[in-house]
Amino acid sequence: MTPTRPEGGRCWKNSCALEYKMKKGRFSIIESDRFNHHQMFHQCHYFRPYIRRVIGSDGRAKLQVRFPMGLEQYELDGRPDGLRPMGHESYLDYYLHLRDLSAAECDSPSSFRLSLGDCESLRSEAEVFYYRCDLLYREKDYDRVIRDTARNLRAFDLLIQCADHPEDAESLERYRPVTLRLHFISRAMVRLKRGRHEESLRHVREGIRRIESLAPINEGRWRRERKTAIVKLRRLARHITRNRPLTPSQRLQLDLKRAVAREDYESAAHLRDRLAAMTRQQRGSQTTS
Repeated sequence: MTPTRPEGGRCWKNSCALEYKMKKGRFSIIESDRFNHHQMFHQCHYFRPYIRRVIGSDGRAKLQVRFPMGLEQYELDGRPDGLRPMGHESYLDYYLHLRDLSAAECDSPSSFRLSLGDCESLRSEAEVFYYRCDLLYREKDYDRVIRDTARNLRAFDLLIQCADHPEDAESLERYRPVTLRLHFISRAMVRLKRGRHEESLRHVREGIRRIESLAPINEGRWRRERKTAIVKLRRLARHITRNRPLTPSQRLQLDLKRAVAREDYESAAHLRDRLAAMTRQQRGSQTTS
């Protein structure tokens, strides 16, 4: 389930993989009998890995990342490793297809269940999608971030609905707050680039609502991720509110406030009349519609 690597890139699955760890503000290299890919990925955040886009031998664009121990290469579309399990784009698509077939045969979606191996396949796949999503977010490729986060949220839901064991069902819930954060921030940024400040603000508020309504999990990391997600979304909401362009009525109200402050009452009266006329016009158009 590891991403494909270009020639010369070091494999991270060796029995004596090298890990970087923080010690007194410096990185030291130690040997580990069992490599923790997830831990390494988050430790590499300190390095600010170099990211670039290259064209592969198949003519498709790929995301290439240089880490302290070598290179990783991700497909930009489909599975990050370029595989097509069971002839489908991903294991998620394969299991959703099986669930639909089971529902059609048994007239009950609950008849489809995921075994331990099925859940492990979905977990491994979701983690690789998460790694690519984090890199795409750094690159501000928000459309692909929206796609990948929505895909992982469907995987989380499928595990909750169909896993045979409760521990498998909740195994990816720790990623839900950060996935929701990336999803709704990316949706907001896409609208913000198009100058749609109100739509952007609605997406941010929807993200805050979704994260605040999550069922609590008794896990420290989940609580920290939830808190961080809410703080960052609220910070973005404040930024959008402060920087969104004023509507004509808001601009008149601001001019009126400034005229009163400098005791220019003649201008203030004129602005007040214009504001009242604009308000009547808006009410009339709403009544007509």
